[in-house]
Amino acid sequence: MRKSKKFIGMPVISIAEGQQMGTVKGLVIDPVQQKVAALIIEQKGWFSEQKFAPYGKVRSVGTDAITIDRSAVVEKGTSLPDILKLYKDKVTIIGCKVIVENGSHLGEVDEYFVEETTGSIVGLEITGNLLNSIIKGKSFLDIGFVKTIGKELVVASNDAMENTVKIDGGLQETVKQIKDSTSHIWESTLQKTKELGSKTKEISSKTKEELESKTKDLGSLKDLGESLLEKVRGKNKCEEDEEPLTRSAPPVEDQVEVKDLPPDAFTREEEVVDGTPEPENPKEDNSVVEEVAVEEVTESDVKESDTENEENPDKENKKE
Repeated sequence: MRKSKKFIGMPVISIAEGQQMGTVKGLVIDPVQQKVAALIIEQKGWFSEQKFAPYGKVRSVGTDAITIDRSAVVEKGTSLPDILKLYKDKVTIIGCKVIVENGSHLGEVDEYFVEETTGSIVGLEITGNLLNSIIKGKSFLDIGFVKTIGKELVVASNDAMENTVKIDGGLQETVKQIKDSTSHIWESTLQKTKELGSKTKEISSKTKEELESKTKDLGSLKDLGESLLEKVRGKNKCEEDEEPLTRSAPPVEDQVEVKDLPPDAFTREEEVVDGTPEPENPKEDNSVVEEVAVEEVTESDVKESDTENEENPDKENKKE
C-alpha cells in the first residue's frame, strides 16, 4: 500500500529495451472501479506527446522505479480512448470534500492509498481542520465505506463516522491500528474455520467407518452365497456322476406249493348225548321258556277280560 504522491516522479523502466521511458507525472483515476487506470508518463524533449501506461501492464512498483515489460506498453492517448476519456474527466480525489449520506461533513481528502499490485484504491486520508468537520486531525477511512467518488465530492455511508481510524504515527501506525481493529474478526473466523474442519473430519471418519462395516457385511454375505453355490454345484455334480440303477438279472417268479387238506380238517367235533346236543347252559334255557309261557298266559287272560267287559257293561256297573 502506497500513497498516491509517492508515485509522482518515479522513473518508468522498460525491461525488454533496458531503457527509461520517462517519469510518472500523475495518475488517471477510474471513479467507478475505484482504482488507478493508468500512469501519466512524462518524456524528455520539446515535442514529446502525452503518453500513458495502463496500470494492468505495469510489471512491478518498487521503492525506486516502476518496471514494464517493453516500451510498446507506453502509448499515446489516441490509442487508449477509455483512458483518455478518464484523463479528460480530471477526477483527482485529492481536495474533494467527504460528505456522509445523512448530510454531515466528514472532512476533506488530503491523500489516498493505492495497492501496488492491482492499482486498487485502498482508503482515504481525511483531514478535519474545518470548523464544521466531524473529524479533528487526520483519519483513515477504508474504501469499503465510500459510496461515490466524484470530481468535487466523495460520498460515504453512514457507518463511515464510526469506522474512521485516527492517524497519529503516519501510514505504518494507521495500518497497525487497522490490523488491531480487525484482528478479533480474523481470530473468530479462524476459530470457526477450525471448528468446521474438525466437524467435517468427524463426519467423514464416521461415514468411512459405516461404509467399511457395510462393506464387510456385504463381503460376508458374498462369501456365504458363494459357499452355498459351491455346495449346490457339488451336489448336482455328484448326482450327475451317479450311474442309473440297472437290473443285473431277470426277476425270479415266486413258487408256491399247493397241497390238498384232508376232508375232516374243517369239521367240528361236538359231544352228543342220546343223539341230541347238550345245551351249553340248560338253566338259562328253562328260564326263558317259563317266561315266555307266563307272558302268553297273561296276554290271553287280558284279551278275554276285555271281551267280557264289552259284552256285559251292566255287569261291570253292578260290581262297582
